[in-house]
Amino acid sequence: MSGTRTRGRGELEGEVLSILRQHAEPVGAAEIQAAFTEPTPAYTTILTALERLIDKGEVTRHAESPRKVRFAARLSAADNASDSMHRALDGIDDRRAALLKFAGTLDADDVAMLRSALTKKRPSS
Repeated sequence: MSGTRTRGRGELEGEVLSILRQHAEPVGAAEIQAAFTEPTPAYTTILTALERLIDKGEVTRHAESPRKVRFAARLSAADNASDSMHRALDGIDDRRAALLKFAGTLDADDVAMLRSALTKKRPSS
């Protein structure tokens, strides 16, 4: 069944990042492969995805020896989301409009959590 795509573009890299973010320490490609549910990608496919993620700056490579290489996500999921939001806001002229549009899509629990966090951040007068 060679050449048949089982995942959409970017899904494999997303799954690899998700697996890496579940580990506090760097992990090897075989451990990443074992964490997949069916269909399990080939070992070489995992290595290719890891190299692409390294090139994108999403993953770091830790070579303990020539044959023992481990990988780690550069940022946690929360840090990555925050970084993405900052980059998006830096790329537009009307930050206020973007923030208000985003805030308008939040549910009540998210609004309450943000309100609480912002209240704690403000210096007391």
